[in-house]
Amino acid sequence: MGESKRIFMEDLERGDNFNHDELKSLYENVVEGLDKLDYYKDRELLFKVKDIFKENKMMFETARMTREIAASYYKEGRIGKAIKYAEESVDILQNNTHECDISEALVSYLTSIAVCYSEIFSYQSSLHNFKKCKEIINDNVSNDVLSRYYHEYGIVCIYFRAYDKAKKLLDKALEYADDNIKRGRIYNDIGRYYWKIKRPLDSRRTYDKAIDLFKSENDNNWLALIYNNLAMLYYTTKKVEQAAEWIEKCFEIFDKSNPKYCIMYFDTYIRIILRKHDFGGAVDKLLEFIKASDNYSFNKRYILEAIDLVVDRVSKFKNEEYGIKLKNILLNLIRQREEDSMENDYYTDKLYEYLGKLKYLFYPKSKRRN
Repeated sequence: MGESKRIFMEDLERGDNFNHDELKSLYENVVEGLDKLDYYKDRELLFKVKDIFKENKMMFETARMTREIAASYYKEGRIGKAIKYAEESVDILQNNTHECDISEALVSYLTSIAVCYSEIFSYQSSLHNFKKCKEIINDNVSNDVLSRYYHEYGIVCIYFRAYDKAKKLLDKALEYADDNIKRGRIYNDIGRYYWKIKRPLDSRRTYDKAIDLFKSENDNNWLALIYNNLAMLYYTTKKVEQAAEWIEKCFEIFDKSNPKYCIMYFDTYIRIILRKHDFGGAVDKLLEFIKASDNYSFNKRYILEAIDLVVDRVSKFKNEEYGIKLKNILLNLIRQREEDSMENDYYTDKLYEYLGKLKYLFYPKSKRRN
């Protein structure tokens, strides 16, 4: 397809004065521009387009726009809103007459709802929606939708510890996957399945398959995730040096402007370096994490677990040198929060709690318990 046409709100201020061809073109342009032109970030536009289709009784298109509104909330981490609009999109499909077969759309939308429920750990609700899909699947559902359905269903079964079922679903997803990225993602979760059932050699072999596929597509985002997962695999099997090698490879290539990656990978790095008793390296990496949260403005609450890890280990090993450095870091963070007039929030309370854990290090040695 050619370059997507940018749509602006003023282009839509025509009430119901759109002919059939214009409405069809509008739908195609919005769908194509969701990722290319970041329409997910322009929810006002998505709501307006949805209303236009509804006014013109184009209910299949109305459902699609409702589903994309749900996706926009999902991308922001607002899962409750995402579920609300995803369920509305299914309701629109099921309760309106269409000339076309809606089975593929229903499977796709119900899969999205199931994923949202898994994000909030409501696995029974997630499984309920996956089972609804099973009743709808027919020969008209594309391989792409089927691959995603079996893949996401398999992931939830891993969380639900239904490991045998998870493996069967992930193998089924591979049958329908039609490109290297999709296959690599599925191999990533098969590797995680082997990790969960304590078969580290099979896990490593499967991660290697994913690495080969992502390298063939020059996809550093997914490569970084695999490197992180390998680091955690070796960390949990107490092979710390190998774990450290893989997390270093991850840090060489991952996108530090992405909050999700920052939170995940810094956590892994700090856990591994603490296992090596490298308190200096842990404090340095914590400072780097804090700086990333400043540079890319993600919620400061996400750095609390990393702080907790470092404070806990330094205090347990009674390392006064790095206890002092941590104390200064915590005081600086508290000072910043107070300057923003947010001294009584959960984040600040936790910082004071961590300061309390460190106080023991600064008692006179004669008063410490042995």
